Amino acid sequence: MKDLELSRRSLLRMVGGAAAATAVGAATGCSLVGADDPSSSSGNKVTIKVAIVPDPTGASEFYRQQFDTLEKRNPDIKIEIIENPTAQELTAVELAFQQGNAPDVFRIQDNLFEDVYAKGWVAPLDKYVTDEFTSRFPAGSLNPATSGLHRDGKLYSLPLVWGPWSFTRTLLVNHTAAKVGGYTGVPATWEELESASTAITKAGRGKTFGFAGMWQAGGLVQMLQTTAGPFSVASGVDYRTGKTALTDPSLVNAVELIRRMHNNKVMTPGWETWTDATQLYTPFAKDQLAIFIASPYEIAVIRTLNPDIDMSIAPVPVPASGRGGYSGQTSSFSPLWSMSAQSKNPDKAWKVMDFLSSKEFQLAYYEKFATLTALQSAWQDKAAADPDQKAILDVAAASVRLSPNPILSSDGGKQLMTAIGSNQDLAWAEVALPAILHNQPFAPAAAQLNAKLDAFINQQIKDLSAKGVKVSRADITFPDWNPLQAYQPGQK
Repeated sequence: MKDLELSRRSLLRMVGGAAAATAVGAATGCSLVGADDPSSSSGNKVTIKVAIVPDPTGASEFYRQQFDTLEKRNPDIKIEIIENPTAQELTAVELAFQQGNAPDVFRIQDNLFEDVYAKGWVAPLDKYVTDEFTSRFPAGSLNPATSGLHRDGKLYSLPLVWGPWSFTRTLLVNHTAAKVGGYTGVPATWEELESASTAITKAGRGKTFGFAGMWQAGGLVQMLQTTAGPFSVASGVDYRTGKTALTDPSLVNAVELIRRMHNNKVMTPGWETWTDATQLYTPFAKDQLAIFIASPYEIAVIRTLNPDIDMSIAPVPVPASGRGGYSGQTSSFSPLWSMSAQSKNPDKAWKVMDFLSSKEFQLAYYEKFATLTALQSAWQDKAAADPDQKAILDVAAASVRLSPNPILSSDGGKQLMTAIGSNQDLAWAEVALPAILHNQPFAPAAAQLNAKLDAFINQQIKDLSAKGVKVSRADITFPDWNPLQAYQPGQK
């Protein structure tokens, strides 16, 4: 039951014997980009070690160029770049700390941050934050209750490529393929999506298909469910009540929609086994697939494959009865840059972090990698001039809302939701897919699983309470939250 904010980079994270061996080399100083002096200082200069990964392609050279600019402005700082393998990002940083050779500033993204934070290796940054610094970010996005960068009310990390667009999913329509079925519009409802896809596939005669998607632990269903009801239903709980919600109509009906389209042979054959996104956007770019739901980064890939494609970018369709929810932005940002609690030169390390969160740097990152960054003010004018990027931002504004997050709200909520998400026996996708493939109603299986999930939560509360954790259903309940409005901290 994972949220949709899974990044494409997380697919690279694998840990094994070979990974650990590679990380040892990284942590002990291999792959230094532009470094010629491993000492902690050089003359009157102080060396600040910055750990990065070579992701995306070209990042190594980009960071060196950017840090060269920073060094020229700060003659007392020398920046030594340590390049860790992308897939061993966490392992390499952990080994560096264990060996007493920790970087001053390091890249630890998303959920990997929790490990180094729990070990006490990251420094709070609050004393450096000024009104000017806060003003760079969207209003209210650094609220400790919802930023995603705070722990226990203190700021511990800074973002890079994160914002509403990280939670955005877009409906893409290839009009050349759609015209095979006589369809010239853009589906706004589930019913229109099903009708149009059916007509296109029928007319396509095995060469053109109306709709397809990747299962990805139920991600295809979840992208539809969030338009019909509270986004939290896909995690198993309705955050308005704290009760289990696997029988919620928004989830059941989304599964039923995919079940009908699969069993009516509307979707590209084999879609349920796809594990590579190219299996979606390659046929789409070749006019063999008319409609699919995409992550924003896939749009640029499709344009590369077919620069002349006649394509619309729109919000995911909603039920004909009307929108019942939005994609839940569970935090304003996700951690990426942290400062070592062991840094001997924290003030100068902050200068590096401040630079990484500057409009200048984030504009340069946007221009180099065509990636939207946390400081929207740095690139919004340029993005508005790009039709695809403007469309992504428009879809984000129309379909994403800040939402409550028990993991950020309390330790009890964090432990409960982590336990639920870690229990594969409670994953609704595991019973939804067989229902789809065998053309069986999902509701009965959902009801049985819902009862198991309810019992599991009750038992977790008892077990955690016995260990001294203060926890109850209240930790996963936000009674004043309206799924059709942005969440305001303090509503609980």
